[in-house]
Amino acid sequence: MVLWFYGLTVKDKRSEIGRTHCRDFFMRAFTREFTIQPLRRAIALATISSLGTFNALSQESIEEPVNESVRLEEIIVTATKREENMQDLPQSIQAFGADDIKTLGFSNMREYKKSIPSLSTVQNSPGRSEVVFRGVSTGSGEWRTDSGTAVYLGDIPMTSATQSVDPRLVDIQRVEALPGPQGTLFGSSSQSGALRIIPSAPDHSSLYGEINTGLSTIKEGDKSHYVEAWVNMPIIEDKLTVRAVVYDSKDGGYIDNVYGTNIFSDDDNSDVVEEDFNEWDQKGARVSALWSVNDSWDVNLMVMQQDQHSQGDWLSDPGAPGLDDLEIVRFHKDDRRDKWWISALNVTGDLGFAELSLTSSYLDREITYEFDANVDGQIRAQSVATYGTYIYYNVTYDTGFQPEISVNDQTAERFTHELRLSSTGDSRLKWMVGAFYEQTEDYWDYVFSQVENLDSTAFGAYWGLAYDTYFPNTDDWYSEEYSAKTTQTAVFSEMSYGLTDKLTATVGARWFEYERDRSEFKEWPRGNPYDTDIYEGDDSDTLFKFAVNYDISDDQMVYALYSEGFRLGGANSKKNPASRMPDRYDSDSLINKEVGLKSQWLDNRLQLNASFYSMEWDDIQRGITDPDDWSANATVNMGDAELSGAELSFTFVVNERLSLDATYSTNDSELQNDYYLSELISLSDPDNQDWLLGANGQEMAIAPPSKWWIGIEYKFPAVMEGVDGWVRYDHWWQEAMYHDWWSARDAMNLDPTVTGTKLIKDQGEANLQFGLYAEGDWSATLSIWNLWDDRNAQWIASWYDDSFGENGTWPDVNRYLNMPNYNQPRTIEISFTKTFGQ
Repeated sequence: MVLWFYGLTVKDKRSEIGRTHCRDFFMRAFTREFTIQPLRRAIALATISSLGTFNALSQESIEEPVNESVRLEEIIVTATKREENMQDLPQSIQAFGADDIKTLGFSNMREYKKSIPSLSTVQNSPGRSEVVFRGVSTGSGEWRTDSGTAVYLGDIPMTSATQSVDPRLVDIQRVEALPGPQGTLFGSSSQSGALRIIPSAPDHSSLYGEINTGLSTIKEGDKSHYVEAWVNMPIIEDKLTVRAVVYDSKDGGYIDNVYGTNIFSDDDNSDVVEEDFNEWDQKGARVSALWSVNDSWDVNLMVMQQDQHSQGDWLSDPGAPGLDDLEIVRFHKDDRRDKWWISALNVTGDLGFAELSLTSSYLDREITYEFDANVDGQIRAQSVATYGTYIYYNVTYDTGFQPEISVNDQTAERFTHELRLSSTGDSRLKWMVGAFYEQTEDYWDYVFSQVENLDSTAFGAYWGLAYDTYFPNTDDWYSEEYSAKTTQTAVFSEMSYGLTDKLTATVGARWFEYERDRSEFKEWPRGNPYDTDIYEGDDSDTLFKFAVNYDISDDQMVYALYSEGFRLGGANSKKNPASRMPDRYDSDSLINKEVGLKSQWLDNRLQLNASFYSMEWDDIQRGITDPDDWSANATVNMGDAELSGAELSFTFVVNERLSLDATYSTNDSELQNDYYLSELISLSDPDNQDWLLGANGQEMAIAPPSKWWIGIEYKFPAVMEGVDGWVRYDHWWQEAMYHDWWSARDAMNLDPTVTGTKLIKDQGEANLQFGLYAEGDWSATLSIWNLWDDRNAQWIASWYDDSFGENGTWPDVNRYLNMPNYNQPRTIEISFTKTFGQ
């Protein structure tokens, strides 16, 4: 608390946009104009009164004797693939237990990311998130490169690039955030960190469970609801237990699709006009079975399925004439379904000298969507004369106005096997060795459709083909099929040794080898093969980890850490034989140097952890385009960057009633040199084509320079007979950041469009909760999410800034420019939980 209140600061490259210090932002939240809305005024008075009560009670606690039973609970994590106290590990970790998840109302990634200082995400709609630790990102839109952050469900890897799997948090034991490279234990994609969601395991002790339901309403939006239930059920005493989870939720919309016309004609969207048209449904189930074969061996089988269905658009177009913050003009209602299921088998055995663990898992995921691509179609129709004559209003080939859509059918399969042998006992030497095998298969069928327009010879005219050339009766003017298969093998080991009673050294290493096969097949239109590309490649490397920690006392420890992370390389698609793009790109790597403190004070009532890091990101993977062929794009290794910062977390149990939480992070990221296109490919016109791809000193994208979160909770015992109460206020804030690589580059030239509309500006959000509970029986909570109804952009779509607006081809068109994905407006929720058997 003291640290953030007195202002840890970082290098500020954007002072020209008037950024406000976080302390001022926090105070401003309590001094806003309350005369506009009675609800705001009532909320503010209640909140300020509560904070006044907190302050008085905290003063009383200083004067009164401390109850010796008031202590911080020990948090056991498996960040090192063995159970250990979080405070004993020489690395930065943040963890939320089952009670934290329930109290804070976490159900998905967009909620718990706010409380993790080093974690950022970009989300343009539910289920389409990019996860970033410590600012290690080139921005959204890197579809073909691997993710830089690993996502795990227990020991099951579920990582994907810009569409991270986001399991709903029902009956979850713990969420672990591991910032910084985790390559030796978690392998590829854990380059910048790992996010682990740990489900609750079956428990032989007794029959118990929970039912949870909630209803909410969104300001100027629709209603939402959810139902969740889980049960732990012993079948054979001390031998076989089943734990089952089911859930069903519906999030109402708040974006209005309003009436509008086509950009270049008078055709309108009247058939799809709808209020609150962005809806999200999520349902799923999970079943785990634990079989204790004997005192030494356990077998755990888990199966889980989740189905997400979103409709509408989470983007809005507030810069368009006549449109408000939460309005847009669309000609097709987007529809996206993301369905996945996993199965996992874990066998553990006590061998006496060590524990053996074998985990095998299978992930199957299918994503289908139809998105509005009408704006792209209009731009093409106006840009290419021949194209325009047959798509829009040609006398011979006029088929009427037909909105264009993009269609995607994507599947992914992942087989993984991991074998670990870990030492047991209290020896000075702790060791672990393991082997890992993974095979992934990805398939995309990506199509642009212009309904009823391609079954004519006009398409042949566009391509300069003879009119009698055969084309199938198809609505798909572009089709792309992409498939990739990656096989990875690794062996790893980690060993720690107590050099003295206070000093411990840790060494880890991982050797990996991978082979990646990729093929890409295109048809323009479907049925007319344009190009086929096949590539095979492989590589191998070794990563290392070194750490040393010193126990100042039983409750304070300092450490130093060196760790490495990586992403796999891959192959590029050569869309035509003359393409100058490189055949492949190599792995990029991240080296982390970190020092930190783990500490507890005041009889373990106050916990303060801090880490300070410096990282080197080498051979950054980045996408480029051939200036002579717009369809020829590729991933290249381009340059190095340095990132440094700090992470702090603070928890203080003032007394039996009052507790405080806070986290804070800083991040300073810089590209190390200017990088030009000519350094990567040969150019036909160097004087006009040698574009600046990266500017010396530019920040990384999705890398807020600072971020903080605070929580204040107070408990009211015996509100009524057998019932206690509580109230909690949470507030998070982050500094402005760039949403993509090009915005960060252009900002180095002080481009006003970047520092204005393209910047994801400073933002914050507050929550207020009131609850009642009867221990072990029931609880009820009133929650006000986004208390002050702040409007925060989670992401900005700037696809058309070269076409529209002041600097575009059509400067008079001021629509579809820098479209933000705003957070959900103020939401009031009532939830009720019933427990049994406990």
